[in-house]
Amino acid sequence: MRNRLFHKPKLHTALDGTEKKVSWLELFYDLIFVAAIIQLGNALSYSPSLGGALAFGALFIPIWIAWTAFTFYMNRFDIDDATHRGLVFIQMFSIGAMAICLPDVMEGDTRYFALSYVGVRLSQLALHYRTHRQVPEARDLAKRWMQLLSVDIAAFTVAAFVPAPWSYIAMAIGALASLSLPVSRASQVMTSRYPPDVEHFSERYGLFTIIVLGESFVKVLTEASAKGASNDVALMAALAIAITFALWWIYFDDVAGSNIKPKKRFAPFVWVYAHLPLTVAITGTGVAIKKFLFLIPAEAAPAKYRWLLCGMLALALVSVALIDHVTQRKQSDLSDATRVKVRLGSAAFVLLFAAAGGAMPSWLFLLSVSALCIAQVAFDLVMAPLESTEPHHVHDHHQHAADLFGTADDATHPTEDTDQTKPKTVRRDFSETVRKGAPSELRRDLYFFFMEGSWTRLFATFAFTYLLMNVVFACLYLLEPGSIANTGDTSFADAFNFSIQTMSTIGYGALTPATPYGNALVAIEAGIAILGVALATGVIFAKASRPKASALFTNNLLCMTHHGERTLMFRVGNARGSEILDANCSVTVVMEEVSPEGQQMRRLYDLKLVRERSPIFAMSWTVMHLIDEESPLHGVDWTAPGDHLIAFTIILMGHDRTYSQMVSARHTYFPEDIVVDRKFADVISVLDDGRFCVDYDVFHDLEPLAAPGEDLVDTGGHNEGNGDEEGSEAAGGDPQ
Repeated sequence: MRNRLFHKPKLHTALDGTEKKVSWLELFYDLIFVAAIIQLGNALSYSPSLGGALAFGALFIPIWIAWTAFTFYMNRFDIDDATHRGLVFIQMFSIGAMAICLPDVMEGDTRYFALSYVGVRLSQLALHYRTHRQVPEARDLAKRWMQLLSVDIAAFTVAAFVPAPWSYIAMAIGALASLSLPVSRASQVMTSRYPPDVEHFSERYGLFTIIVLGESFVKVLTEASAKGASNDVALMAALAIAITFALWWIYFDDVAGSNIKPKKRFAPFVWVYAHLPLTVAITGTGVAIKKFLFLIPAEAAPAKYRWLLCGMLALALVSVALIDHVTQRKQSDLSDATRVKVRLGSAAFVLLFAAAGGAMPSWLFLLSVSALCIAQVAFDLVMAPLESTEPHHVHDHHQHAADLFGTADDATHPTEDTDQTKPKTVRRDFSETVRKGAPSELRRDLYFFFMEGSWTRLFATFAFTYLLMNVVFACLYLLEPGSIANTGDTSFADAFNFSIQTMSTIGYGALTPATPYGNALVAIEAGIAILGVALATGVIFAKASRPKASALFTNNLLCMTHHGERTLMFRVGNARGSEILDANCSVTVVMEEVSPEGQQMRRLYDLKLVRERSPIFAMSWTVMHLIDEESPLHGVDWTAPGDHLIAFTIILMGHDRTYSQMVSARHTYFPEDIVVDRKFADVISVLDDGRFCVDYDVFHDLEPLAAPGEDLVDTGGHNEGNGDEEGSEAAGGDPQ
């Protein structure tokens, strides 16, 4: 129990072993920033130019600094008494005053805005001063923050009483001090001594991103309701909202779903500071898409609106690329470097759309931008198709924070849960193994990604790349009016059609390059098309021509008495029927063992087969292993084989005469696949015209063993590569 009127702050670090949750006061505190960001967006909306965008970004910085400073304090300390709440309410009043003063700043009057910001920082200074007095173990940390706040307060106080441009210079000095001091050497030492709670940070910055994303909905829905319902408004609003959805997906599926790389020194700071341009860009995007609701869909969008939207989206993608550079994606199939390249390339494409968008109707321009954003979502789904279903463990996040800031100490963390009562998972083939935490540089490359993926994935990627490249070159042609002859006023459709003709080397002759710039682009596009066709042909040929064995393995592995010996056997059939020459089979068993020192480990043993090689494998082959005293399986309790056995791995290799290449097949049997004292049904027979017939309808069927005295008869029948080379079960039958 503690006094609600007054209690001392308590230092919280990642080493405490407790989870830091976002408090109700923090959520309430965020509401004033909702109003401030809406006001800031309105200021940009009144001046959607380069100068207005720069002023918007500059004014966003002190608002973001104020929010971040409070978040840092709440991350490090547990406190919620009346005094603390009062100081927080003072901050909220001051933030509200800053929002009210934003229009004055856009007109050149910075006095009241600067004084309001000083009020925010004085309140935060009081929080740290209180901590300095009441929390002895955190005095050096509080002192460092007090020094930072003092510099910022002094700079903005000067800005309130000097004319422009000195007021802007003073505010810039204060903002730079706030942004630079945390990354100083002394601050890093304190950060390593008191590592922050990474999970709390991730949640707080995610909530702030939700706030700025919500500004997009406010702008779009407010404007749509003011204009009234119509098909044009519905179309433009739907495309605008799709961009917002894509930005949400990119952040919470990528940024919020990644871990900061522990071996990069400045990675945590890059992660934090990259959120500043990211939130600026998301807010600016909300303002930009509102402007498109004013437009007639069939007419071209004004340049200032195109550049505002595409510039902000490009800034958002570059910011995500920065975060991707210092994070590692969970459950990703492709390397982290691929993520960074895709974000940067998409940012360049977005800016190209802005330059060439004057030749497009506004609906097509907005559709193109939306499609590029949605493509980012599709890329995220393809590169990381799986997600972790493991529950959160608090100490895992604390260990990660300690590793990031160089204070890892295994002795300070609670032991892991050793509960052995969890239900066993279903056994799966080794090819379905989920690889978790693999180094980024060792993950799949694009060639492996396409070769192992489906044909749908391959052709969808080619189709998207083909369409994207033609759109890109169409935009490049539009950068110089008149670069294409016989088009009059060149439209996007003309440029797109000319790009298709160039890339596919059709060249009907109606559309031709008319300027040196156009000829240069044609040369570049033709070269890229040749390389693209060569790469596509190579990948398709390699994928289509890969030899695949058509080996069919029986569902069960049998343990039975054969010729008086306990024998393990399975059957494999050649379902395609192509001749496999010099087929070789190997069987490896994985067993659970305990060393004399008590260490549990898995051991692999190669099983000796009755026959490991078959000169011609065209129908079926029963592979056998005698369980004698030399066998690793000697002494296994076949009523409960799972107590010792983990799996049997079968490898079959041979030369396929049709492909004229080596082919291979692999299969895995688990203990639950073993059946005792049964035999395989006969599948080979001879037709009336003398041809062999393999009946795969009963290939997996099992039958009871023969009664004593009714042993298998060696008839010299049509066996093929059988395990003991002693004939088949019946004339023309399959050997057992």
